[in-house]
Amino acid sequence: MPLISDEDTKFLKDYFAKEIKDPVKITYFTQRESKLLIPSQECMYCKETREILEEVAGLSDKIELEVKDFVADEEEARRYGVDKIPATVLTGKAKGKVRFYGIPSGYEFSSLIEGIVDVAKGTTDLSDATKAELGKLDKDVHIQVFVTPT
Repeated sequence: MPLISDEDTKFLKDYFAKEIKDPVKITYFTQRESKLLIPSQECMYCKETREILEEVAGLSDKIELEVKDFVADEEEARRYGVDKIPATVLTGKAKGKVRFYGIPSGYEFSSLIEGIVDVAKGTTDLSDATKAELGKLDKDVHIQVFVTPT
């Protein structure tokens, strides 16, 4: 059963067709699914996150989804800066990467969609003044944004 409604699916297909011209890669780090639950190794929401990402990737031929095992692909996870799961990494025309941790549902779903579009375009909606201030930075900066619906 799809997680994204028929109405939202139609909207997103049209939106992606209009907004995404260049390819986007979604690299999803998860754990191997098992019927055996091992305490401290169970990934809450990994299965549901994968289902959401599969549905989103299926809405445009410009979106590629690659699923990685957090343990088996440890070196690649480290290269992407991934240190927990579920982790979603967006790469595309934009310089750098965008990482999401946790399930992109509720309010976070729209952040994922806009992130995909921004990465595809290689641009953001930041004001010129903000871009000018950011241009003054002379070293890399690690920015983290935490979102909670509560």
